[in-house]
Amino acid sequence: MKSAIGFYWTLPVPWAGFTKLPADPDEAAVVSQTIRYQRELVHRYARENRWQIDDEITFLELEFDRASNYVRDPLERVAPRCQELDAHLLVVDFTVLHGSRSHYPMLSMAEKLGLDVVMIAADPVLLDGERFDPYQYFRDWRDRQQEWAQSKPARRAALKAQIAELRDRGMTYVTIARRLNDLGVLSVTGKPHTADSVRKAAIAS
Repeated sequence: MKSAIGFYWTLPVPWAGFTKLPADPDEAAVVSQTIRYQRELVHRYARENRWQIDDEITFLELEFDRASNYVRDPLERVAPRCQELDAHLLVVDFTVLHGSRSHYPMLSMAEKLGLDVVMIAADPVLLDGERFDPYQYFRDWRDRQQEWAQSKPARRAALKAQIAELRDRGMTYVTIARRLNDLGVLSVTGKPHTADSVRKAAIAS
């Protein structure tokens, strides 16, 4: 039976507060539908071809809107495991979705490391008992991402006004950062607040 390692990746979604991904595949599949989808597809492919999944790797891109060279680190970590097991690296191919989430940097680095990558077509699957269509899912995601980007000026103005109100109450930037984080108010870029980010937001034009 051939040995295989599943490689699952996704992009952060700052506007939804999704900026971290558990290293454990089970936990990652709980918090990310994209990871869960890839895992289901990879396991189905392995079953159909009588391959054995001997390991699984999860990776969260650092760039929120594109694939990047940051994939080098996880690939370098998994390379010895692939060599040890003589394993194929199973990866879902999103490029057919009109270029959605293609990962040229990953394929280029994998080639340099001598990894045997098997690209699996991003077909619809049954996920959580319902049909999951990756094309529709990522199209909706891009629409929400665009709406979030377009609302940046309004969000910046609202945050600046909120900070000004709290400053009028005598709060320091440190205290304001804690208050905003406790309230679940994210920064304009979708990140938790720090004293420095609050200060910059307060003086932003």
